[in-house]
Amino acid sequence: MKRKYDTSRFGGVNIALNTPYDENMQVSSQRIKKVVRWYADKGVNGLYLCGSTGEGFLLNTQERKQVTEAVMDEVGDELTVIVHVGSASTMEACELARHAEECGCHGIAAVPSVYYRLSEDSIQRHWDCITQAADLPFFIYNIPATTGYNLSMNLFYKMLENERVAGIKNSSDSASQINVFKQAGGEGFIVFNGPDEQYLAGRMMGADGGIGGTYGCMPELYLKLESCIQNGEFEEAMRWQTIITGLIMKLLSYPSLYGAAKTIIRLRGCDIGEPRLPFLPVSQEDPGIQALCREIESYVQEAQR
Repeated sequence: MKRKYDTSRFGGVNIALNTPYDENMQVSSQRIKKVVRWYADKGVNGLYLCGSTGEGFLLNTQERKQVTEAVMDEVGDELTVIVHVGSASTMEACELARHAEECGCHGIAAVPSVYYRLSEDSIQRHWDCITQAADLPFFIYNIPATTGYNLSMNLFYKMLENERVAGIKNSSDSASQINVFKQAGGEGFIVFNGPDEQYLAGRMMGADGGIGGTYGCMPELYLKLESCIQNGEFEEAMRWQTIITGLIMKLLSYPSLYGAAKTIIRLRGCDIGEPRLPFLPVSQEDPGIQALCREIESYVQEAQR
């Protein structure tokens, strides 16, 4: 089916933004602007707001709007901004979608309604209502590990009939699913790889780029990996994917990935605070996290040579 929107700006390396807080655990617009400027200056393609990495479900509606407003104030059209508006409540998701359009964002995304185990008819109705709320490209967010639902081809084909559905962020474990979605979506349909440790595999299976939570603490390495892919240097791309995956495993060794990532970002020069409970913080005095930061910095220097 013909898509309604020009999707040419979507793709490449997109940071799933860790939501920055101040010392009182309140959303900090100042810190948001500082870190997104840091990413823009490094050359990433876009930002993905208030998703899993952004602790979106730990933020209230006004806080989620605050994140969007601060990001758009700082980067506007300079980066491609997709706002995750997913919510347990369809009404809240639609309100966030309308706000994203008002702010000039470039796309919206949503998981199925969370907590409740819904029928596919309910999920379709939920997503369709969101697409009707804002005249923006809509990206399905398939993340079965957290939602308990893995998008079926039956529902996928139904969603493709909606002209505002522009793509999908696929965070299932199977890279082959990316190829299936890409082929079924047709011309102009955008597929984002979700699992960071399979960025290369996802791109080889047809993904147009990636959106990831560990990109934020080492964006230079993902940019290097993407550059190798675009230049057809696949052996070198495999080397960088192996390096990145090793770093991800070290981040995952901490009780909280988000706590570890936020501490790395802080040690690299952007204090974005700690994660909200129930996610645990990681002390910047931890010898392991300091060593990991030094390792990341050494690879960044290599990637930029």
